[in-house]
Amino acid sequence: MIKTAKTGPARSHRTRTLSLVLTSALAGSLLSVAAAGPAAAADLSSTFDTVNPGSPAPGWATAGDVTVQNVTGTVDRSLRLRDTSTTAATTARATFGATSSTVVAGFRLRATQSTATIGVHLDSTGGHSVTLALSSTGRLYTYDGATRVDLGAYVPNRWYDIRLVARPGTATADIHIDGERRAAGLDFRTSTTALNSLQAGISVADTGTAHIDDVRTTQESSPAGWPQLGAVTPRSAAQVGTSQLLVGGETLDRDYTDYQAYAPYVGRLGATGIRIQAGWGKTEKTKGVYDWAWLDRIVDDAHSKGVKPWVQLSYGNSVYPDGGGGGLGGHLPASAEALAGWDAWVTATVKRYKGKVSEWEVWNEPNLAGIPVADYTDFFIRTATRVRAEQPKAVVYGQEAGIDVPYAKDFLVDLAAKGKAHLLGGFSYHPYNPNPDDVWTYQQVQKLKDLVDQYAPGAVIRQGENGAPSTPGSFGALGELDWTELSQSKWFLRRVLNDLGRDISTSVFGISDMHYPWGKTNTKGLLQTNTDKSIRYAKHSYYAVQNVASIFDSTVRPLPGYGWKATPDKQLTVQAFAKQGNGRQIVGVWSGAGKPSESTARTTTDLTFTDGNFEDPVYIDVRTGAVNDIPSANWTVKGSTYTFTDIPVYDSPVLIADRSTIRL
Repeated sequence: MIKTAKTGPARSHRTRTLSLVLTSALAGSLLSVAAAGPAAAADLSSTFDTVNPGSPAPGWATAGDVTVQNVTGTVDRSLRLRDTSTTAATTARATFGATSSTVVAGFRLRATQSTATIGVHLDSTGGHSVTLALSSTGRLYTYDGATRVDLGAYVPNRWYDIRLVARPGTATADIHIDGERRAAGLDFRTSTTALNSLQAGISVADTGTAHIDDVRTTQESSPAGWPQLGAVTPRSAAQVGTSQLLVGGETLDRDYTDYQAYAPYVGRLGATGIRIQAGWGKTEKTKGVYDWAWLDRIVDDAHSKGVKPWVQLSYGNSVYPDGGGGGLGGHLPASAEALAGWDAWVTATVKRYKGKVSEWEVWNEPNLAGIPVADYTDFFIRTATRVRAEQPKAVVYGQEAGIDVPYAKDFLVDLAAKGKAHLLGGFSYHPYNPNPDDVWTYQQVQKLKDLVDQYAPGAVIRQGENGAPSTPGSFGALGELDWTELSQSKWFLRRVLNDLGRDISTSVFGISDMHYPWGKTNTKGLLQTNTDKSIRYAKHSYYAVQNVASIFDSTVRPLPGYGWKATPDKQLTVQAFAKQGNGRQIVGVWSGAGKPSESTARTTTDLTFTDGNFEDPVYIDVRTGAVNDIPSANWTVKGSTYTFTDIPVYDSPVLIADRSTIRL
C-alpha cells in the first residue's frame, strides 16, 4: 500500500510517497484516557524498579487498580493495570509536555490474557493521535486515521518491545515491534500540531491485566521550515544483500549472551555479517566427541536470514592437558595432545560449516594475552593451513587487540619470511577509544594497512570488534566513562561511517549486552538484556545502526579525497560516498571534536562541495532516521560545486544525500 505523504511546500519536480507496511483493516475503538502529569517539555523515563511493590508510580495519574508490581520469576518491576470491572476505567497516564517536535516513545507491553482490549496511546489535548493496541481476539493493531489496521497476532505473558515515532509536523507515525517496522506513514487518528502525553488503559467493557515497563520518550526537532518527508526505511539483511557492515555475536561460546533470545533482531538489523566464536571447549567436552547442536542453530539461523557468520577459531579446551586459556587473555594450547586435538577440531569445524562460512579468524587478541609474536605466527600458520586444506578459497584473518602496529609488523614479517603470507586473507584490529574520530587511530590504521599491503598483498584490514557502553560502570573497555543510550548511538554511528568512508569492513560490538559469570555486565550491546540474558528492548543504537545498514550497502562506495569547505570553519568530519550506477552522492557530516555528548543541540554551517553530484538533495539525521527536504533557498549549484547553507550539524552524523540513494 502506498500513501502520499503530507510534506508541505516542495519543489514542483518532486513526487513524495511513503510506504505503509500493513495487513488487514478492522473496525474498533479504545478507551480514551486524558493527560496529566509533570511539566512541559520533559522526556519520560520510567523503569519502576526503585518503586516499592504495591505502590503507585511517581509521575503517573491513574484510575482503578494500577500499581507497581514485581514481575514473576524475575528481579524486575513493572506498572500493572488490573481491571476486574466491566463498568469502571483502569488507566495510567504521564505527560511530557506539549511539543510539536517528533516524539519517539519506547516501552514494553505485556498482556496476561488475549481476551481484553489494551491500548497505549500518544495523545494531544484533542485525544488519541497514535495507538498501539492488543485486541480481545489476540491481535495487535493500530490505526491509519480512522481505519483500524491489523499488525499480527500476539500471545499472552510475552513482553513486546514497542517503539512509536510520531511526527506532528506531518501528522503521521511509524510503529516498530521487536525491532521491526510494522507500519509507516500512518495518519494520526486525531490530527494535531502538538503531542503531550503517553496513555495506557484497558477497555471499560473488558476485564484483564496488562503490564507496561521501560517507558522512554524523547523529543527530536527538525530543521525549522524544512518539510518532513518521513524516515529511512529499514531493510533486513536479506534485502540489503551485501555490505561491509557486520555485527558482533561474541561470547556465545561461553554463554554470556543467548543467541535464541536475540535471534529475531539479527536479520532485522540489516548488517550482513556476524562475528561468532566457535567454542572448542563448548563443542568438545569429551575428547574426540563433538556436540555441534548449539553452533548449528546459530550458523543455520543467521545464514537463513542473509547474515553470513564470520567464525573465530579461538580459546582453549580444559579437557586436554595444557589445552589453552578458555577466555579473554587466554594462552595458546601447548601440549602435543592439546595441539593434536585443536588440529582435529579445526578441520572438523571447517568441514561442517564450509557451505555457510567462508571467513575464519585465528585466536582472539593474542597480544593482549601476552602471546609472543613468533608463537602466534606459528599457531596462525598451523590453523590457517588446516582451514585452507579443507576450504581452499576460505579467507583467514589474523587478529590483535587495539591497533598494535609493532606486533602486527612482527607477525607479518615473520609470516612472509616463512613463505606463508598467502595464507593471510585479512587482519582485524579492535580500536577502543572515547572519541571515534581520534586522528591517531586512523594514522595507526593507515600504518597497519601499509604493512599488510607490503607483506601480504591482497589481504585486507577489518575493524573486527569495537563498541561503546550505554551505561556508566559497564564492564570492559571504556566502562570507566559516563555513557547513555544517546551517546552510545552517536559513538557507533561515527565509528561506522569513519570506517566505511575509508572502505574498511566494520563490525559493531555487539548485538546484545553481555553477562559475565562474576556478576558484571558489558552494556555495549545494541539490545538491552535482563539478567537471564533475555532481550528487554532495542536501544537507540539499534535503530541508528539499522539506518546505516539500510543506506550503505555494497552499491554505495566511498569517495576518498572529497573536496569540501565549511563556513564558519568548524572541527567537522566529512565522509563522502557515491551510489554506483548514477553516481549520486551521500555526504556525512558531524562534529568530531571529542567524545559524544548528551546533547542533541545543533549549530548551523554552510558547506561547499567542489565535486558534488546531487539532483534532489535531502537532509537525514542518521541517528533518528528522519528525512527532511532541503529547501531550494538553502542550496545552489554552479557546475559541480554545490553550496548548502544553514545546515544543522552536531556530534552525530547527518547526511546530505540525493533522494535517489535512500528508501522512504
